[in-house]
Amino acid sequence: MKGFKISLAGDLGSGKSTVGKILARELGAEVYSTGTIQRQIATEMGMTTLQLNQYMETHTEIDGKIDDGLRALENSEKDLIIDSRMAWHFVPSSFSVYMAAEPRVSAERIMKADRASEPFASIEEAVNSIAERRKSEMFRYSNLYGVNIKDLENYDYVVDTSFIPPETVAEHILAHFRKNRAGERFARYELCPARLLPCGEEEGEPAFFECGGAYFIARGAEQIARAIQGGAPLVACVQAEGYGEEFAKQNCTDEKIAAWERKTGVKLFGRPAFLHDGSL
Repeated sequence: MKGFKISLAGDLGSGKSTVGKILARELGAEVYSTGTIQRQIATEMGMTTLQLNQYMETHTEIDGKIDDGLRALENSEKDLIIDSRMAWHFVPSSFSVYMAAEPRVSAERIMKADRASEPFASIEEAVNSIAERRKSEMFRYSNLYGVNIKDLENYDYVVDTSFIPPETVAEHILAHFRKNRAGERFARYELCPARLLPCGEEEGEPAFFECGGAYFIARGAEQIARAIQGGAPLVACVQAEGYGEEFAKQNCTDEKIAAWERKTGVKLFGRPAFLHDGSL
């Protein structure tokens, strides 16, 4: 009999390893981590994880070995928490989670982890290296399998981990996993209030769009404000279509941001550069 599986993908430094261990403890499951395997390979080859990712762009046998291991998990009888960028693809029966995190927050977490395969002298160096590594991963997986690992529609549940502790992240994943198993409906996206930039309509179902690595409110600003004022650590949203950079530039003004911060009491974090200088 097949065991249950939860797969954790997400941004670098989003807390997948830590949250995976909490979930495994709560559910009595085992952890399978391709990230750990990859870091071990990097150390053995005397490379950083970025260097190994770039090396793997032309040496697909390493990806093949890692991915064969993932494929074998689909029919495993074990209960598993799978920490892997591609488990949603190779283990389709898993409850697939994407853990998002703001780039500077990710960089700080990775630096604190002090891994031998991820040495950085500054936050700026870490942010740049993380961006290059993600770019390399997207290139590899697109070439090898024709998939976009940043397409959030690939996942059953997307949670923003930027400003909440791993215990809270695990709690929300568990709640959604149990609803999924019971056949109940649930919010597919839950985002941190400090990353939701005011941009769109006051009325309607809470909805966001992503642009330049930032999250913008497309609809339902009034309902989102009430949730924030009520102390919600995460805001449930749907992803809106048909919005982009031009809409954000025209509607997410400094005045609107200041008014939103006064209204909700939240200090917004990380405005994308294109809001100020006209370029992404």
